[in-house]
Amino acid sequence: MSTSTKFRRAVNDNFIWVLVVGTVAAAGLTTSGFLTINNGFNVLQAMGPLGCLVLAQSAVLLTGHFDLSTEANMVFVAVFGALLMVPAPAAGSVVAGGGYGWPWPLALVIMLGTAALVGLVNGLIIVKLRMNAFMVTLSTSIILGGLVLVVGQARNLLGVPSGFRFIGSEMLGRLPVSGLFVLGLFVVAHLILTRTVAGRHLYAIGSNRQAARAAGLNDDRSIIGAFVTSGLLAGTAAFLLVGRLGSASPGISSGLLFLSVAAAVVGGVSLAGGQGTASGMLGGLLLISVISNAMNLAAIPSQWIRVVSGVIILLAVFIDATRLRMVGRASWRRAMRAPTPEPVQGTP
Repeated sequence: MSTSTKFRRAVNDNFIWVLVVGTVAAAGLTTSGFLTINNGFNVLQAMGPLGCLVLAQSAVLLTGHFDLSTEANMVFVAVFGALLMVPAPAAGSVVAGGGYGWPWPLALVIMLGTAALVGLVNGLIIVKLRMNAFMVTLSTSIILGGLVLVVGQARNLLGVPSGFRFIGSEMLGRLPVSGLFVLGLFVVAHLILTRTVAGRHLYAIGSNRQAARAAGLNDDRSIIGAFVTSGLLAGTAAFLLVGRLGSASPGISSGLLFLSVAAAVVGGVSLAGGQGTASGMLGGLLLISVISNAMNLAAIPSQWIRVVSGVIILLAVFIDATRLRMVGRASWRRAMRAPTPEPVQGTP
């Protein structure tokens, strides 16, 4: 293999990191205050909830499915959990957003369990009833969006306990604990995808579900497991988000769903399933986080931020389509270069 071919392959395999470096350089040259240590820590802290949703989307995308309920699941669990743990108003006082005052460890367990249960219900409906994942999770998203209004009642739930907020808001020296926590999750994801049977099953099912089933894989169990993992990670995102803000309300998040899909796809996770690495997912997360941070520092109006977000999503789809075409062409070329088998003697 020539040096130029090796170089092109290396660039292609690490394309997301080329984009990240280029974006950081461009933002540093055009945005005042971007290339500072403090701003780097701000990016690391702010990417916590989005990072969890990127991993949630990737787990499902690897199997060739979609989960449109992750952000709604996160918001519902955030408001529900805050309602459980926020102190009740004192007798005779009128406090907007009073909760039930449950111990925060119990509230956290209920939050994560509820989020995982949402993923389990999605997976069972999709697998057992053979329903379309896009429509099932879209319906779940709408249902949770209505439930969060019922539970939250347009209140801003204040007074989240300090113990609950530790990972989401505290610093370890100058490093944000939430950023370190999310980086740890990506390390765990890398180990699961590369060192475990469950990780290999996700790739096999996403690449060719029928072939995986013929090889003896329990595809139903793996797909349900991916949706449960997605729900659990959505609950973890709620944990980090409420911990960072110290409060919760029905409008606590907006737009993270499609940004998480864009980050995963730009990072190399195929919409068709079966492709993607944890390092690529992390690169996609950093790219989206850096762009968002740079736009905020540049005081770009919110309506233009939505335009840029839409362009990023369109770019992600374009990159995925281009990647699939390149893979198809490479497979065709290998097939054309394969030697033609010699005919067996005695046959015409």
